Amino acid sequence: MSKKQTYLFLLAMGLVLIFVGQFMHISYINQTVNSTWSWLKNPLIFGPAAVCAFIFINNSKYWMINTGIALVVSLVIQYFVVKGSGSLYIILIRAFAFLVVIYLMNLIKVILDK
Repeated sequence: MSKKQTYLFLLAMGLVLIFVGQFMHISYINQTVNSTWSWLKNPLIFGPAAVCAFIFINNSKYWMINTGIALVVSLVIQYFVVKGSGSLYIILIRAFAFLVVIYLMNLIKVILDK
């Protein structure tokens, strides 16, 4: 599988999961999608994710580095911006939103590359 096919396959699987959750009224999926969507629009997530998507682009451990940075950014936002302890769910949703931004930026890059 090429990189483009892999990215498009992951996009299709994510969309199928979202549609199944919406049509079958699976509250956990709906809540996760809504929380992720609300954090995607936040500049505290989008800005650092956009920067990290391009800084580490040629690194062989790209997704591992970005996953670690996503968790660190999520914890920093929780303890220094929100000023309090948060649940593991909220911290992981914030990190997931960070990775979604990186994925979408890479998807655009892969589609536009020829």
